[in-house]
Amino acid sequence: MEQFFNKLENYNILNYILPAIVFDIGCRYYINIKIIPTDNIFISIFIYYFLGLVISRIGSLIIKPLLWKLKILNKKDSSERVDFYNAEEQDSKIKILFADYNMYRNFIATFFLLLVSKFAYEIKNWLNINSTIMYTILFILLIVLFIMSYRKQLGYIHNRIEKTKTKNS
Repeated sequence: MEQFFNKLENYNILNYILPAIVFDIGCRYYINIKIIPTDNIFISIFIYYFLGLVISRIGSLIIKPLLWKLKILNKKDSSERVDFYNAEEQDSKIKILFADYNMYRNFIATFFLLLVSKFAYEIKNWLNINSTIMYTILFILLIVLFIMSYRKQLGYIHNRIEKTKTKNS
């Protein structure tokens, strides 16, 4: 357990745990459901971390592309990633700014998820759907979300490999 806490970086706290805490509080007061147990702090922290990871993935895979489509964000060419990596190596402040950028995206995802959760909770009650069906739907959605995340992460790895190959050539 101590190793887990030692490995937590500010990035993980700001981008995973903090949005998960806000989501949990939102669920308690906005939807009137309790999703994180408060009787075991260690289990709660692990659940917060996982929930924050899910929120982050939704932010990355749904919110960011949606903001691109709505022209709120400018989509950059993949060729500009090399410029980002080079700039990051030369200016350490970019890493901090990027973490803040991701934190804001994750808070957008948090509030989006609260609205979706409220809507799903009301539909569940209205249609009298049992919890097993809701959990099955949730697990299917999580599988799809993490397959998409896995694919995106693999793309980042390939980009970094190409950058390293280009740099060494």
